[in-house]
Amino acid sequence: MAKKKRPMNRRAFKAQPAQMLFGLEKAAALMRGNRWLEARELLEQLDQRYPDRLEVLTDLTNVNLELNDMAGHLWACERVAKLMPGDPDLLVTLAGSYLMNFYPARALLTFRRYLNLWPDHERAAEVREQVVDLSAKLDELLSDLGESGEEGLEIAALHEEARLLLEHGKYRQGQKVAEKLLEKRPDFIPALNNLSQMLHVEGDADEAIAIAERVLELDPENFHALANLARFLYLQGYADQAAERAVRLTAVTSDAEESWIKKMEALSFLGDDQGVLEVFRASQQSGTDDVPILYHWAAVAALRQGREDEARRQWRKALELEPGFDLAQENLDDLRRAVGARHAPWPFAFSNWVTRSVIEELYRLVEPAARRHDEKAMQRGAQRFLEKRPEIVRLTPALFDRGDAAGREFAMRTAMMTESPEMLEALRDFALSQRGPDEMRIEAANVAASAGLMPTGPTQLWIKGEWQELLLLGFEIHTDTVNPLKPKATRLVSEALEALNERQAEEGERLLKQALKIEPDSPAILNNLAMAYELQGRKDEALALEQAIHERFPDYLFARVGLARKCIADGQLDEAAALLEPLLQRRRIHAAEFVVLCNAQIELFVAQKNTEAARSWLEMWAGIDPDHPGVAQWRARLGRNMKEKLSGLSSLLTGGRA
Repeated sequence: MAKKKRPMNRRAFKAQPAQMLFGLEKAAALMRGNRWLEARELLEQLDQRYPDRLEVLTDLTNVNLELNDMAGHLWACERVAKLMPGDPDLLVTLAGSYLMNFYPARALLTFRRYLNLWPDHERAAEVREQVVDLSAKLDELLSDLGESGEEGLEIAALHEEARLLLEHGKYRQGQKVAEKLLEKRPDFIPALNNLSQMLHVEGDADEAIAIAERVLELDPENFHALANLARFLYLQGYADQAAERAVRLTAVTSDAEESWIKKMEALSFLGDDQGVLEVFRASQQSGTDDVPILYHWAAVAALRQGREDEARRQWRKALELEPGFDLAQENLDDLRRAVGARHAPWPFAFSNWVTRSVIEELYRLVEPAARRHDEKAMQRGAQRFLEKRPEIVRLTPALFDRGDAAGREFAMRTAMMTESPEMLEALRDFALSQRGPDEMRIEAANVAASAGLMPTGPTQLWIKGEWQELLLLGFEIHTDTVNPLKPKATRLVSEALEALNERQAEEGERLLKQALKIEPDSPAILNNLAMAYELQGRKDEALALEQAIHERFPDYLFARVGLARKCIADGQLDEAAALLEPLLQRRRIHAAEFVVLCNAQIELFVAQKNTEAARSWLEMWAGIDPDHPGVAQWRARLGRNMKEKLSGLSSLLTGGRA
């Protein structure tokens, strides 16, 4: 077998762009500090910007070696070897990387090529020993596949090439190689399994399913085909059929490392947490205890069952085995967030659930309407998408339940765009679940309430890691321009607001009165004029104007809220509630109106000493607009109120002693 691979040496390179040179120096400093993950991220960025640069790829090879990312090491090695075909050491390193990634046929052919080109090289004797050892082991592998000799080696090499292209995401190239192999061996099961996976990724789910079924006709207990078929069927929305294949899969007896991987992969897609953990325990008992992805899926299942400490241990073990394992690291990083802001756990990235071609299809159908800001046309485009891709409707609950941030966002936006009953029901179920961030579930709850799928009013939602009562109003919050003013009036109002913000109330008044000459029936201009009076201390005039606006424009929210707040300040709480109550019946409200309404409702409940109701409104506000400064201000104020209550309780417990 190959010895541990040696780091690649830096060579003389062609002239380097200044920015690339700076990036390489920064990467080198990170490597010297053993900050391998950061170094890899930087080098991958450099590789995208400066593709096929030896200095970048050489460092990437070495970083992946340090991170024990053998797939990444091979990917970089292959590219370096193509750029420097005359380097014997590179060819030996590439062969070793093939071997470490379980591509023995490609390793043997690469070693042979090296010996043919450089029979007298200083490492030739070492490589000849490896060739003898590898040839004997490969004969056994070929025999298991029903192959032998040079023809068998050619078949194995084609199979490995197709598998390598599959792992690197070169699906169409991989299909061609697999089809070439199948022309020679029509029933070669490993090639059929790889071809089915590539066809599925490329969007030909029916053919992928047909090929997987064909494999099972040839070998009813082929765990690759059973796992692939369970996944294909589930992603197409056929959950019952997928579950039946999963039962057959788990019944297959095999201690092969790949069998544990395929079983846990399929069960993770299906959301069978208990099944995942049972397979994981069986894999451990069989001695398979060094596969990072198994620890990751076990961590996901444990956390979904509420065992966070166990999940953390499993993810840390996965990272110990493979320090650059992104899925494990990203889930652990997510656990550092506040409980109400987490997406974790997720078993797969969004790209494993929905293929790029499907996302592009949706984009093509809605993008033209989005550019025109035509919401109805966007909705029609999204609805056509679901008609063509009904599996997305069936898959949406899984994306809400165990998708990553991108998966949940896709499910959320698609449901909101289409407004189809099935998608909105999935949105409602997500809102009532314990999965995903509070902010996203609160938004989902309000959308579901506005669609009539949830009752408005106090509703139990999972907030900050516990069930809490939250007020749902069923508003559709929009940002459309309402009652646009003529251009000159718009300019005057803008200048007036700037003056008012700078406490230049008299100048603001002058500008607003000019605007009223152009737009005499604008409640917005009149309301801002009342604010100008207020800033000048002319409170009676301000109140009289607000009352006049309310009488003249009873549906104008800002005047109604302004009057309600004055009632609150004067202790007239019933009158304030009466003014605000009709606003709660609205089904559509502007984002700016929503903010002032939330603020007024919180003020009212605080005045009524109903802190729980005030908090409910605050959480709803935070769920829609978490970065608004008013949210932080009210959190601080309500926090002080809570401390005062605790202080009072403490005083009671201690008998009033200081």
